[in-house]
Amino acid sequence: MQQETLKLLNVLRRIYRAATYAAWTKAGTDATQFLVAQYNRILARLTEIEPAANGLFTPLSDSASPEVIRIATRELYAYFEDEPEVRGRRRHRSRVRCIPIPTCD
Repeated sequence: MQQETLKLLNVLRRIYRAATYAAWTKAGTDATQFLVAQYNRILARLTEIEPAANGLFTPLSDSASPEVIRIATRELYAYFEDEPEVRGRRRHRSRVRCIPIPTCD
């Protein structure tokens, strides 16, 4: 995966977080319209880079709600998430470790 694609996916994550915040705070229409415009630009560029994604995702309308923006960004990100470079990145997962515990017989 190209460095540009990784940067675009990073912006998608930020759009998702901003849309979550906009949904919680009942942000005005100017904030949601900005997020829609950003999503549509990212979508256009990603479909230029990856033509196979062209028919799978549609641009959002200007009246899309923050919840719809969140869904769209998660789905678009998921399409690219299975790429080896993204999958190979270190993810924070909690690990359970066994600790020896003395027992009484």
